[in-house]
Amino acid sequence: MMRTLSLFAVMLCGMAGLWLLMRGEFYLPNRFNLALATHFSGLSARLLAGALLCLCAAGISFMQRMARGMPAGADRAWHIRHFVLIALSIALFTAAFINAEVGLNPDYRAPARSAAQTH
Repeated sequence: MMRTLSLFAVMLCGMAGLWLLMRGEFYLPNRFNLALATHFSGLSARLLAGALLCLCAAGISFMQRMARGMPAGADRAWHIRHFVLIALSIALFTAAFINAEVGLNPDYRAPARSAAQTH
């Protein structure tokens, strides 16, 4: 079951990264104020796509290694490559959020006031 969930997460990262590369624009609603959203477009969308694709590559590399049954601490070069992929992914996520603009959420609809709230 865990392998299935891991594969799903890795494939979701890969598909989301490819979708962002092709589409190039994305609004991420603010967690605490739904009227605001972080707008990823242009460079910030490409940075976010790169981060997701690096994370996907790291996940695929890890899953292949575990499927072969290799011990965890045997190959130093693999650990360095895996660390570089994860560190690059974190750096790209950070750069994407720094370059993204926070603005109004175009999909937000204010809740309608009920009759009980107006009295």
